[in-house]
Formats: sequence, structure tokens, C-alpha cells
Amino acid sequence: MSLIRTSLDRLYRVCGYIAAILLAGIAILILAQIVGRFFGVLVPAANEMAGFFMAGSTFLALAYSFRAGSHIRVTLVLSVLPLKLRRFFDILVLVSGGALLAYSTWYTALLVKDSLRFGEVSDGLLGIPLAIPQSAMLFGLAMLTVAIVDELVNLLQGNTPSYEDSADVVLAKPDATTKKGH
Repeated sequence: MSLIRTSLDRLYRVCGYIAAILLAGIAILILAQIVGRFFGVLVPAANEMAGFFMAGSTFLALAYSFRAGSHIRVTLVLSVLPLKLRRFFDILVLVSGGALLAYSTWYTALLVKDSLRFGEVSDGLLGIPLAIPQSAMLFGLAMLTVAIVDELVNLLQGNTPSYEDSADVVLAKPDATTKKGH
């Protein structure tokens, strides 16, 4: 395995771990609010922080879940196409998706730049600089863009796409080893 492949897969995994940590942070904030109510303690800006954690978790998990084949793909039409035509459509979707993501990443970077320039902060009690949660969004979009381009290069080299390796269990045809009724 090449150094680039290993490094990218590690980076995608780290993004997934950070997303999971942010989800755990949401659970901790909600739990703190619940327990705090019993003792008359207010957890300041918990809702605001939970919202920022959710946004960060969503965007940081994109590249990891794409590489793991967890994104929803509609393969009803693709599954009946000949292999060459299917590869063509896979490449077309990756190119158009990569272009759209690159555009989104660029404009998100401009948003972060403007937030930094104007010193924008959230409206909540803590006044969190908006560039912080926006940066998580930017990094997540950038990583998904890299993952799409990575997958495109992989496909153009004649390899099987990573999302093909993770078949949808619900739609998979039962094989001889699968017991009926279990």
C-alpha cells in the first residue's frame, strides 16, 4: 500500500473519530442539562454548543462515511448496466460531485475568511467566534472533496471503487451461506 493511500485513509479515519467525539460531546451536554435541572444549575450555551458540535460532526464524518460506503447511493439503474457503461456513469458522477464540492469548499473558505475579517461571533451567551464551527465545516467539505478526487483517481486506474466493497445488506441477494429466517 502506498504512503499516500495510507495517509489519506488515516486522515479520513481521524475525521471520523473527531466526528464521533463531537457526537459524544452532544450527549454529554444534554446529560449535563438534564442533571443540572435536578439541582437548579443552568448549563450556559449548551444548545448553542450542541448545534455547533452537530454541524462539525456532520461535516467531519462525510469523507470517512464516503470511503466506508455509508452514503446513500441509488444503484437501481446502475446495477443493470453493462460494466463499461456503469464505470462511465461512476466517473461522471465523481467528476460532477467533485466539481460541486470544490465549489462549495471554495465558498465556505470565503465565508470563514469573512467571519474572521469581521470578527463575527454567535448570538449566544458565550459569543463563540463563528469561524470555529465554520472551519469544521470547511475542513469536512475539503476532506470530502479530496475523498471524491481520490476515488476518481482510483476508478480511472481501473480499480474497484471503495463503495462497491460495502454492499447494502438490505438489498443484497442472499447467498448459499445465509440461513433463511435468521
